[in-house]
Parts: sequence; C-alpha cells; structure tokens
Amino acid sequence: MFRALRSGLQALCVTALLLAAGQGDFRPSAVERAIFPYEYNLVGWEFAHFPDKWLRQASFLLPSRSKPDRAQRIASTKEYFDLHREQSLLERHLAFHDDAGGELTSEEERTLTAALKEVKQRRQALRPGAEEIIESEISAVLAEHGFESRVGLIFPPVDMVLSSPPSVLILSARDHIHVEQTALLVPGISHDERNSIEELVFQREDLSALVENTGGVATYPSVVYDSASLHYALVIGAHEWLHHWFFFRPLGQHYWDSQEMTTLNESVATLAGEEIGDLALLAMTGQQVDRRPQPPGARDPEAFDFRGEMRETRLRTEELLADGRIEEAEVYMEERRRLMVDNGYYIRKINQAYFAFHGSYADSPASISPVRTQLEELRRRSGSLEAFLKLVATFSQPEDLLESLGNPPTSRALPARE
Repeated sequence: MFRALRSGLQALCVTALLLAAGQGDFRPSAVERAIFPYEYNLVGWEFAHFPDKWLRQASFLLPSRSKPDRAQRIASTKEYFDLHREQSLLERHLAFHDDAGGELTSEEERTLTAALKEVKQRRQALRPGAEEIIESEISAVLAEHGFESRVGLIFPPVDMVLSSPPSVLILSARDHIHVEQTALLVPGISHDERNSIEELVFQREDLSALVENTGGVATYPSVVYDSASLHYALVIGAHEWLHHWFFFRPLGQHYWDSQEMTTLNESVATLAGEEIGDLALLAMTGQQVDRRPQPPGARDPEAFDFRGEMRETRLRTEELLADGRIEEAEVYMEERRRLMVDNGYYIRKINQAYFAFHGSYADSPASISPVRTQLEELRRRSGSLEAFLKLVATFSQPEDLLESLGNPPTSRALPARE
C-alpha cells in the first residue's frame, strides 16, 4: 500500500503546521471523532522504528558482535514462522477446551499458559534476525537484477518490520465505485467496532465504508504481516519496497491521479513482488514456486467458482449503479455475500467500498481491470525484470501501458460518468 508512505509524509507536515499554528478553530467531523480512538499513529511509528535497523546494523560493527552465518539465519527465520503456528495452536487450546472436549484443569491451563509465554518470548527474540535476513535476501535478488548502484547500494534500502499491519478505512461514493478517501486504523479492531464505524459513515456522510485488514503497508520501514509464512513475507516485503522505489519515479508520483493509476501501481507491485519474492524463496530454501495457470478442465466443474462469481457480482453491481439503482445494488451485493459465505468463503461485507479497495489489485476477483493480463504480456516482452520495472516506472498515465504494448487506448465498456 503505497498510500501509507504519502500519508506518513502528510502526517509529519500536518503535525508541524498544528504546532506552528498554536490556537485554531479545528472542528472535527462526526466521522473523524468516531475513528479518532482507532487512528494509526504514523508519526509515532516512524520515530519508533526508522532508527531500529540502522542501530542494529551498526551494532554488528562492534568488535564483540558478528552476524551468524547465512544458513543459521535462514534456519532461525524458518523457526520464527513455525513458532507462529505453535502459538496459534496453544491459543486455540486455551480458548476452546482440550482435545477431549472437556474443560482444562488448573494445572493444564498453567502449563499451556507457560508454554505460550515461552513461545512468544522466543519469537520476539527471533524477530530482528528474521527481518534482517528477509531484507538481505530481497536485496540480493534486486542486486542480481540490476538494481544495485555503482557503489553497491540498493536505494531506497529494503527496510521492513514484521508486525501486525494497520487496518484501513475505505470510503467510496454510493452511486459509483471509487476510492474517495482512506485512513489507516490500528490493527485488531473488533467486528462490532468495524460495523459501528461503517454504519456511522453511512448515516452521517451517505458514503459506503469498509474497515479492512491489510497484509502490508508501505510506511518506511514497511509493515509486513508477521503471522503468515516466510514466502508471504518475502512477496509482501518486495511489494512494499517497490512502492518505495516507485515513490521517486513517475509511476508512484501519479499514484493518486485516478483509480486507474492506483490499480496500475498496485498491479505492478503485485506482479513484480511475486517474482522477486519467489526468487528469494528459491535462494533461501531451494523451493520452486509454480505460478503457471491451471490448464482448462483441471478445475472441478462442480466446485464453487469464487473468482467467477465475484467477477459476476462486480459487473452486475456496476450495471445497477450506472442505471442509478443504488439501493437495489446494495441489496444485491448483500445477497451475493451470503452466497459466498454459504459456499465457504467468509466475507464480512461486500459494498462499493469493498470493490473500490480490492478492485485496485487487478489480480483480485473483485477487479474487472485487464491491467494484470496486460502487465504479464509486457513482462514477457521485456526480457528481464530490470527492463520491465524501469519501463513501467516511467508511466504517468494509464495509456502509457497500452502504448508500450503497441495498442491504441480504448474506452471502457461501461459508460463514463458525466
């Protein structure tokens, strides 16, 4: 999420202006008051985490300190992610009785609680090393593919923190699907609190709202979800670094120009982040990631086609909104959400904000953008990752992608809004 990098800079500027202004007549809206207890402190995050990596790296220059060898660091990083699975099992065991279905005895509860504390402490001790090796392995892939300077540096340096990323509040107009505004919120907001915020926005501002989790955010250092897998952390770490890199180039500087430019930014970062993360995983573990599409007929025809059903939902919603049938579209989206849940795909809410947010990623089932396919074709033609990224980094408008493919720009199938 590139928007957090820009938001962080804006937050610093706003803080400075408020301090300089002294007395003012700032009157927050009802929505601002509602989300105030949940706002993510970007300025505090930067002050708390920006120096960490550099202080840690400097410590290795001391005569008494040296880094463990690469194999040992990789093993410790694997342990870090393995321990999360152990932690989750212990937490579930404590919350939902023992395997026999009965209540835990006091002794069993004490034993499990002590084991959980030990796992958390061990994981916390391993976290800095895991962050460092992930940064190093992503940097090594980037260096191999032409992103190292003449003096041997990657700029901006790969810098990340394994943590619980913030939630995000997405606001969209109700009569069309478009990200009107976003705000980063603290992680771990409850189901009821999310519903309360969304309903307040709906009632007070007549906007579609969604509070959603994120897998990573392009602050600096970036925040990467710490409870998935090594592979996931490598892919998301690379994705967020690409947003840092694009920040200094036309593609990133035009991120906010339109929904199409946002989708282009996110889709490039997703496609290239997968490639970089896959290569880093191969270098670390020898594991080859197969991203080839399934051949026709490989999928069970009787199985629920989530991607197809979600795409159908998006297209029909667009049609209803284009006809001005807003309430009908909202009823339809809720009916479709229930269909997804009935078939094993739990989605808390589908509304205009849901499609505005998830549709920014062209590989998402919630997207109807052809950009992912177009980027994959451009990547094939480019020959190298370096050539591909250095070309798309120059794009300042959506038409640049089509022109690079040799296709004239075409209008959207849906009627344009006046």
